[in-house]
Parts: sequence; structure tokens; C-alpha cells
Amino acid sequence: MKFEPFAMERWQSTYEHAVRFNLSESGVEPLTLGELLELVGLDAGELHGTLIEYNPSDGSPALRSAIAEMYPDATPGNVLVTNGGAEANFVTSWLLC
Repeated sequence: MKFEPFAMERWQSTYEHAVRFNLSESGVEPLTLGELLELVGLDAGELHGTLIEYNPSDGSPALRSAIAEMYPDATPGNVLVTNGGAEANFVTSWLLC
């Protein structure tokens, strides 16, 4: 089987690290943990008591409440949390069909 070259991907691979502002990127530039902590105003010591565990797949009640507070008249029941953009796109497409 012969695959046709994916020209856009080849172009992005060639130039993605050679430009100051990469407008074709779908993600973000990576940060160190130190940069992230500084950005949000936390000290690394504050993370020592953080429990690392699986959260509810539909988002914790606290997360859904925090998101709902960002929108007028929204409630946590109006919020659907997904595990990334691909899942959000899939759910949206599924519900629209």
C-alpha cells in the first residue's frame, strides 16, 4: 500500500522549531515544573500533601462547580468535563449526529 505524503504535516515538521510564533501548533510550549509553579504562585512544598489519584471521569463536583461559576446561569449539572480536546470533539460530534 502506498500512502500519499501529508504535505501539511511535512511543512509543520520542517518549520515548527524555526519560527518565533508557531500559529499552526495545536498545543502549548512545554514548561518546567518550576515555571508552572511560579506562574500559578505556588511553592513546591505546597504540593507535598497532594494526593495523586484518579478523579471521577466526569470531573469532580468541585471542578464542575468552578467551571459553572465562570458562566452566567450555569450549574454544575450543565458542565461536561472531558479528558482532552479529542474526547470533547468526539462527544460534540456524537451528540450532533
